[in-house]
Amino acid sequence: MLKNKELTSFICDYVRLIIIGNARPHEIEALMDEEIETISTDSLKAYNAVSTMGDAFPAIGIIAAVLGVIKAMAAINESPAILGGLIGAALVGTMLGIFLSYCLIGPIATNIKIVRTKQNRLYTIVKQTLLAYMNGSVPQVALEHGRKTISSYERPSIDAVEQEMMNPGGGGDAKAA
Repeated sequence: MLKNKELTSFICDYVRLIIIGNARPHEIEALMDEEIETISTDSLKAYNAVSTMGDAFPAIGIIAAVLGVIKAMAAINESPAILGGLIGAALVGTMLGIFLSYCLIGPIATNIKIVRTKQNRLYTIVKQTLLAYMNGSVPQVALEHGRKTISSYERPSIDAVEQEMMNPGGGGDAKAA
């Protein structure tokens, strides 16, 4: 977490506001929600750009096909073998546009979105933990509020969190040695 400078800054800013003591939990929550929305919007700009590009490829393929058909119509008096080759070339543009969109660019865009959304989820976990603490929960219970917002397939067990709190950083390295 300390390697993520943006997340660390987010935590420090809100801990500072909590320590000052003048802010009410619902005000802090609204401010956090706004900041998380801004962070999410900014981090998904690459996804939106790549997704838009992917959405455009079928249209570009259709344009290529239309231009190919125009070229084929200009050679309408040619033999069927030449005309067939020109029509086939026109259809390759459509196929290429669809292939690039749905088989290459679309999956890349989706992967960008999945990775960025997962990274942004950390802010919600921190938000829930800090708000629970502000509302009077002891740190262990506040941490549980944050833990419950982690996806069930990634969420550590409450025992694992408790063990890590009792022995920070010591569990994994000793077993590996």
